[in-house]
Amino acid sequence: MLISRWMFFNWRRCVTERVVIVLSCLLLPACSGFMTNEYAAELASPLDSNAAGTGLVILSAGSLESCHPLLKAHTEVVIYPSDGSFFRNSVAALEVDSTYLDSEFESHHGHLYILKLPAGKYYLVPRLAVGFGGYPSPPRADFEVYANETTYLGEFYMDNECLQFAKFLLRDQEARDLTMLRSRNPAFRTIRITKRLLVFVGCDRFTISVSVR
Repeated sequence: MLISRWMFFNWRRCVTERVVIVLSCLLLPACSGFMTNEYAAELASPLDSNAAGTGLVILSAGSLESCHPLLKAHTEVVIYPSDGSFFRNSVAALEVDSTYLDSEFESHHGHLYILKLPAGKYYLVPRLAVGFGGYPSPPRADFEVYANETTYLGEFYMDNECLQFAKFLLRDQEARDLTMLRSRNPAFRTIRITKRLLVFVGCDRFTISVSVR
């Protein structure tokens, strides 16, 4: 697999992972497909990229394997506006390795997301999807949403097994992701898509966050 641009972060540099045991589902198979992808390719509309003051971003997220909550709290990629506020509200939380959401990829667990966002600057960070632990200093990637534009950001990937310390990559999966998008949503076959790949810029500072789904 060709990876044209990526950066590796491991727990020694940015992430201290607190292992969390969550007694949510007692039977592993029963949890598969419990959730749906609210940002799925087939739900997106290219007309949203032409709405006043908004743009579309395409991002995939994946992992070596899916993690059941009996073994480890699963990870989300959370997107925040870059407004510098100490109290911050997320605009989206995207599943990375949850067994609750069926994989859309054959080679590894993962999903394709298409988000409509107001034009402006944003950043994303990974977090554990429960309130009893977390990544105290997770890696951060900045990006910008441009009005009347559809942008491909790349793939956020966790290259570790469920009980290992988290290892995060940013990868260029443009060919795979856009092929899937256009196959599931033919309206995007004639839409111009600009590639602006994510890059880790450092570790996220501590702030108080509130999820908005």
